[in-house]
Amino acid sequence: GRAPAVGQQVLVRLTRISGIRYDGKVIRVLEREQKRLFGTAVAGRGGMVLLAATRGSRDTIQLQTGGDITAAEGDLVEAELLPRRGYIGKTARIIANLGPATSPGAFSALALAEFEIPHVFVDSVIAETDGMKVPPARGRKDLRDIPFVTIDGADARDFDDAVWAEPDGPGWRIMVAIADVAHYVRPGTALDREAQLRGNSVYLPDRVVPMLPEALSNDLCSLRPDETRAAMVAEIWLDAGGQMQDCQFHRALIRSVARLTYDAVQAVHDGTSTPADIGITPAIYANLAGAWGALDKARQEREPLALNMKERRVVLDDDGVPLAITKQAQSESQRLIEDFMIAANVAAASTLIRANKPCVFRVHDMPDPEKTEGLRQLASAVGAKLARGQVLRPHHFNSILGHVRDTDDETMVNEAVLRSQSKAVYSIENIGHFGLSLQQYAHFTSPIRRYADLLVHRELIDVAVANGSKTSNGDNSGRKIGNSDLAGLAESCTHISETESRAAGAERRTIDRFAAALFASETGNVVSGVIAGLTGAGAFVSLKDGVADGFLPIRSLPDDYYMLSDSGMEMTGRHNGVRFRVGDKMDVLVVEVTPVNGGILLAYVDGGGTAKKGGGPHRGKSGKTGKPGKKGKAASSTASKTRKSRKQRRRS
Repeated sequence: GRAPAVGQQVLVRLTRISGIRYDGKVIRVLEREQKRLFGTAVAGRGGMVLLAATRGSRDTIQLQTGGDITAAEGDLVEAELLPRRGYIGKTARIIANLGPATSPGAFSALALAEFEIPHVFVDSVIAETDGMKVPPARGRKDLRDIPFVTIDGADARDFDDAVWAEPDGPGWRIMVAIADVAHYVRPGTALDREAQLRGNSVYLPDRVVPMLPEALSNDLCSLRPDETRAAMVAEIWLDAGGQMQDCQFHRALIRSVARLTYDAVQAVHDGTSTPADIGITPAIYANLAGAWGALDKARQEREPLALNMKERRVVLDDDGVPLAITKQAQSESQRLIEDFMIAANVAAASTLIRANKPCVFRVHDMPDPEKTEGLRQLASAVGAKLARGQVLRPHHFNSILGHVRDTDDETMVNEAVLRSQSKAVYSIENIGHFGLSLQQYAHFTSPIRRYADLLVHRELIDVAVANGSKTSNGDNSGRKIGNSDLAGLAESCTHISETESRAAGAERRTIDRFAAALFASETGNVVSGVIAGLTGAGAFVSLKDGVADGFLPIRSLPDDYYMLSDSGMEMTGRHNGVRFRVGDKMDVLVVEVTPVNGGILLAYVDGGGTAKKGGGPHRGKSGKTGKPGKKGKAASSTASKTRKSRKQRRRS
């Protein structure tokens, strides 16, 4: 279960060991009542009430009126819960009005507020960027004659990495140039404190909250074509099989020759375009592709976790109104850049280990056996196997993923494998990276948007200075800029791991809200879905190939008492024997959609799925799905009851 944090209350089962000594086992973490609330102000009996932005919240909270900050019907608000008086229901006062819930940008504004993400730079931080300029060539390696290129998404605004390659005997020599953020962001400055506080940039569908002011992120630290820029360059020598033979790091000046997009490079890869069409020479493309071929061999040899996850992207019009949500698979051109970046990250970690310097490692622990037990049952249900009684390696999971590739179960199984994994974090203790099958790994390639990378850059600069490299000490004149305080570095690792999780949560919640808003037109319709997860309260159903998720309450299922298996992978009716499994296809009625909390409430449709009597074969992969049609009796009844109960709750 979830580990308790310092200061949280927990329910503990005590077992006497001897005398007054007890062994305590945490049963569950007791939630504290949340004081800050977010939601939509709606008209209720006796005045405005708060429609909470938290999914699953059922409380009716009266909004206190007459204060300095007011709200109209439909406004998104932040409210503070007031002390309760006797038996009077919950009351809150409005402390911020975030604007109409239907306005463009409302969902992102809500996410920034509820996740407490700093998004405004104070004057003292901005002031430190005034007068900053690209450093002179003295003390740097001049690589401006190397034809570096950047390859990013078409909508990218900052370009913090550039790549180059050439043959080196039977192997390859590659360079990965990364914006030299450490030149501009010095320890102890307001810029540095703000970057550490933020921890990382936050990417939402309609805006980016940068870690650094735009004077740096979109200008001086952006490797734009035909402009001289300061960079940290990883120079790496590979053998024909893509294995690193040697590496060096330089503080340098570079000049990119082209800003390429993934789509443009992919077109050359596919043969529908030429290097000349995208503004580069045939040699530039051929060398990058050749070096990537070697890196790809190394990847295949080490067998990292081969998840095929499609990223959800919200398509907006010019006014910020959502038009659709798409899911995009990774292309070969994206994999090329990913493998170049991984090579540079490995080189950074190995260099710091070799120099016996502190390092902020990117670590990924082995999966928890408890998490893999449910996956083992799911694998069996789709005709695959997960080894039992041995140390699991990524290739064990890959065998399951390969079994369901290009089948209806692929998305669901990929998500299940991802959920079974540990969470990657930052640490000064190196335990390796399970998912990438690497013994040493750090983040070096994105100091514009990750503070972890900036910390790694500073240590690498100190290594170069200690080695007496006149082309690497640059403007620091031999002064150390790394962090020798291991305790402080460990605290930084904890903090930036938390800010990374915070950013991911804000992005996920915002996309969920956009998805719900787009799904609102389906209210009252029967749609197809796949059971993605089960709890004692009901089923989470993946809709439209994972674009959105809805919740099917247990009260909506055929009348019975349902028991959840220990693995959490199936739920069975005690008397009717009807069984629901993760991966089962089913048709469901869309009862209610609440965009402000991303909630999609579903109801069961009689005969609209692959639920079956216990003992029958699992047909989640190939079972028939009932055709969408009119509301069945059970679904219609459930829908009306649900609407009625929600209306009653709002009036109470």
